[in-house]
This record gives sequence, structure tokens and C-alpha cells, in this order.
Amino acid sequence: MRLRNERWNAGHQRLTRTIHNADAMPTRICWILLSGLLLSHTLQAQPLTANTDARYRERLRAFAFPPRAVRLLDSPFLEAMQRDVAYLFELDPDRLLSRFRRFAGLEPKAPEYGGWESQGISGHTLGHYLSALSMYYAATGDEKARARIDYIVSELAEVQRAHGNGYVGAIPEGDRLWAEIARGEIWQAEPFSLNGAWVPWYTMHKIFQGLIDAYWYGGSEQALEVVTRLADWAYETTKNLTPAQWQQMLRTEHGGMNEALANLYSITGNPKHRELSEKFYHAAVLSPLARGIPNLTGLHANTQIPKVIGVVRQYELIGSDSLRAVAEFFWEEVVQHHTYVIGGNSQNEHFGPRDSLANRLGEGTAETCNTYNMLRLTRHLFALHPEKVRYVDFYERALYNHILASQDPKRGMFTYYMSLRPGHFKTYATPENSFWCCVGTGMENHVKYNEFIYFYNGDTLYVNLFIPSELNWERRALRLRLETAFPESNRVRLDFDPEVPQRLVVKVRHPSWAQDALEVRINGEVQSVTSRPGSYLTLARLWQPGDEVEITLPMRLRVETMPDNPDRFAILYGPIVLAGVFGSRGLPEGGAYAKDQWEFFGWPAPPLPKLCGDLNRVEDWVKPLATGGELRFHTVGVGRPADVLLKPFYEVHHERYTIYWDRCR
Repeated sequence: MRLRNERWNAGHQRLTRTIHNADAMPTRICWILLSGLLLSHTLQAQPLTANTDARYRERLRAFAFPPRAVRLLDSPFLEAMQRDVAYLFELDPDRLLSRFRRFAGLEPKAPEYGGWESQGISGHTLGHYLSALSMYYAATGDEKARARIDYIVSELAEVQRAHGNGYVGAIPEGDRLWAEIARGEIWQAEPFSLNGAWVPWYTMHKIFQGLIDAYWYGGSEQALEVVTRLADWAYETTKNLTPAQWQQMLRTEHGGMNEALANLYSITGNPKHRELSEKFYHAAVLSPLARGIPNLTGLHANTQIPKVIGVVRQYELIGSDSLRAVAEFFWEEVVQHHTYVIGGNSQNEHFGPRDSLANRLGEGTAETCNTYNMLRLTRHLFALHPEKVRYVDFYERALYNHILASQDPKRGMFTYYMSLRPGHFKTYATPENSFWCCVGTGMENHVKYNEFIYFYNGDTLYVNLFIPSELNWERRALRLRLETAFPESNRVRLDFDPEVPQRLVVKVRHPSWAQDALEVRINGEVQSVTSRPGSYLTLARLWQPGDEVEITLPMRLRVETMPDNPDRFAILYGPIVLAGVFGSRGLPEGGAYAKDQWEFFGWPAPPLPKLCGDLNRVEDWVKPLATGGELRFHTVGVGRPADVLLKPFYEVHHERYTIYWDRCR
């Protein structure tokens, strides 16, 4: 517990002193101290090397708080986290470990799960599971989670000892596969298959990162030992590959191996870890992006996004501007030219032609993994450029309209795709027989809603999201409570409780969707302040115990049209996408739960209305319903053949819906 507290609680001033004195320390001591003081990769205040620290501090201009500093209050986000955690504890670790033990020659303690965990990608879920448990533990200190982390890591250590070479995995025919790779025998490198194995490096990435998270978040020293030996195995397995063989191998999806190894390098300082991270540079995709060439059409979307996260992580540690350029250009390209109104991207997992979205609305629209990874990329870029509020605007949109919308409120299960086919419905995983990639990322999605609400730099506090929460800024001896019923209400209240009065610059996001001025009251008095949409409202003062700030956000109805069809549009209220709902007739009895993610493709949909309203005057024909606080709207006189009921997409479950509408002339 002491080590964990040191890892999360070290203040920025102490960190700076440590870094400045790093050169005077023995190398190993320096690395241990730095890795214990700094925050995790997902917190943006990552461990870093002694010889890059000054540039690192210059590069990162905003830092997240440790998970336990931000506590969620009552809201849909807290409810989603609780459902997710309940599912995490329902799962049997021994079943997730089953194939790890079997392929190491050990007797499994329980049968393997079904779905993907009984197929060639087995083992990927355990990595995500470790990450999710570790994040939850870091946020709450729940010792039940810590006990489960420690058990899983100890089991993986036993598996590693059984292999005898540092390897840990659950990939079928892993011994054969990795022996071939070590010999340079790469006889197949297709997008999803390497020498007959289903994306083995993708699976290894989840195991690597799960172990790193178990160390960073979970405080498991044994996890660091296991992942370090695993990295040694990876280095030895690939050390004789030529550059051409590396690039051939990287044609197969390999997750964020470059990121995981960069993260490990930030902890250990071992140059082999940096070298290996840099070898996972897929030149065919990344080099054109570095030159500003959009080359995404036809590519598998979630294969590419983790590569770019790895590149920006390398930039944070190494400082190459070309790496930063890749990440920034990629983000702009995806968000501006390949993203639907909910913040998700891709159709049937692939990018289409640039700005071609109108005819790509189907059951396979918007893979949830993609959005998980785009949010992770966005957090990195925001830490580099906190003045670019568009990063936060995108994050908010995707968080409410895709991630929050992706969890089943009945059983806590997750969507693979976020179907945008008009009149279709959401399909969820089964608890024990699916284990898709989006189940793994789903486990993580709903335990880390606290990670982006607040950021800081020095005496500046950024309030990014309007999610009910409490911040405990220990270094400042300041508690801040954010209370709101947003988006049902447009009022946000910040209650300040410093132990002593202190000067602080508070920057509250003025969202791009809030086109009118913000109304601000401090202790009940209207303030004369200025801000513009897509910027931060700045409040600088000596904050006293009991100070209260109330902000009124101007929320309006609006439409967004498709870039390639101005007569196909979506309706939003502030950042919230509104869906037309059409009941549950014809849906699977008991709910659309599927072992196969394509199981409900092609189900018939009822005829749907068109809307004939003037898109420039949407408030004339979309009207609120008096519902006692819930966001509900209906169209008036524009539906052909009938008007429709609208509600937030994140509240739509187990019923048919439509997000994009066709305008009738």
C-alpha cells in the first residue's frame, strides 16, 4: 500500500526535484524511484527516462490526476462502472487462465470460456481483465480486486516458469509459431494471420499491457518481473529478423506492441525495450502519415489506431517531431473525415473513402474498440495541446454517444458494433461465450470514466467534462465537488473546499456546441466573463472554503448532415445524439445477446419515416416533452408518414432506433 501511495501521490514539485537530481543517482536506483513517483501511461504523467526528462516536461502541458483522486458521484457513468465491476467479479480467473496453463504443460484449474477464448486469439481477454481490475483498484482501493490481480499474476508467473524461456501466452501452437519466427521463417503474413496463427502479436500486446497495468495501477511488483522476462523473450525471439522480415511480419495486426514496450522502457530504462518498441514501426502505414498523406481507405481501422497511440507514446519519451506529426495528422484525418455523429468510425471494421459516410450505415458500423482507442489517443494529444478544445469536444461526444451507449443496462454486457442501420438494434455479448475484442476493451471502458474529467498543470486546473464527481487535489489540499444533472440540466455547480485560501486558475471548457455565452455566478453573483465556443472560460482568484461557482451552459437543438449527402442528417441536443425509437417488436426474445457478433445482421427492419423540416430551424419542429427531468423530444408535423419520439442514444437499449434521417422534399 505504501508503494502504491507513493506512486500515485507524488506531487509535481517533488517530481521536478527528483528529475533534476536524477543524474547524481546510480542508474538502477534512479529508475526505481522515477517509476514509483510518476503516474501511469493512461494518466499522461508517465514514467520517463533520466536523459529525456526536461524535454518531456516541456512536451506535456497538462497532466491527469491519479485515479483515486477523482471519485464519481451518482450519474449514469457511476451506474455503468458498477455494472462493469459486478461483471468483472462474476468472471472466473481460472477459466481465463485455462489455456495459459494447458499450453504450458500444466493442468488447467477450470475449463476455458467459449467464444474467442476457445479460439486462436485466446488470452487477449485476460490482458484486458488485468488492466480493468487494476484501474478499478487504483480508483477505489478495493482489496478484493487487488487479491484477484495478485492471484492472476502469480499464476502467470507459474506459467512462465513452466515454459522456461520467459514466454507467457495462450496462443494455440505457440511453440511452433514462435520457433518459426525466431528462425526468420515467415511464410504467411496476412492482415489477421501470421504463419497460420490469429493475430498473435495483438494477443501478446494485451498480455504485456495487462501486466504493466497490474504494476502501475495494481502495485504488483511481481507483474513487473513477469513482463520484464516476457520482453526478454520477445527480444530474443525477434533479434535475428532483418528489417524486411520485420516489415513483413507487421503486415499482420499487432495491436499496440510499440506502446506497451515504450511503457515498459519508461519503467526499466532498458535500451532493449526501447529498441524493440521502435522495431514495431509499421512503415507502410505510418510513414505516409508522417508525410501528411491520407492512406486510410480500405484499411482495418482498429489495426491502425493502436499503432498511432504507440507512436505518440514514443514521442513523449523520445521527442521526435515526426512521431508527433503522425499522431496529430492521423487524429485529424479520422475525426474530420471518417467519423459518424456518435464519435465512432469504420464500417465492418474498415475505413472507407474519405468523407464517404452516407452509404455506410449498417449493422457493422462503428466498432466499439475503435472508439476506445481513439479516446486513448485523444488523451495523449490533449496532454500535448490542452489549448485545443476540439480534443475534449470529441472525447465528450464519443464518451456519451458511443462508449456509454455501448453497455447493456440489464446484464452489463458490451456491443461489438454500434449499428447505425436505420430501424436496427444493439447487439450485446453473452457473459461466457463471446469474449470479442470489444468485450475486453469494454471491461476497461466503464471503470475509467474518471480519467479525463480534470487535468492540471502547476496552479491551473482544467475542468473538461461535466460528469458528477469529486476531486481530491492532495498537493493543493483542495477538494472540488462537481454537481450537475447534465445533460438533463444545463447547470453545473463547482463547490470549492481548500484547507486554506489559495490562488488557482480554473479553466472550464466552453464547448464548441454551446454557441451562446456562458452564464457564470460565483457565490451567487453574476460575473462579467468572456469566452468563446471551443475555448476555456478562465476563472482566476483566491479561492476560499465554501466558494461556489454555477455555470449555465446554453444547450440547443441542432442538426449535423453527412459530408457526402446534405439530405441525410442527425439531430443533437448539445453534445447528445438523439435517436428516434420504434419499440421492440420483432426483436429476439430475452434480448439480442450473441456469441457471434454477426448473428443479428440482416434482421428485417420496419418502414421508417422521413422528416421534412427545415434543417436550419430544427427548434421549430423538434419540441421537448414534459417528462419530469428526462430528455425526451418529439417531432411536430414533419414526419412522413408519422412523427417520432426522440431520446438520448445512450439510453436506447433493447428497442429499434434510428439516428440518421432522410429529409423529404
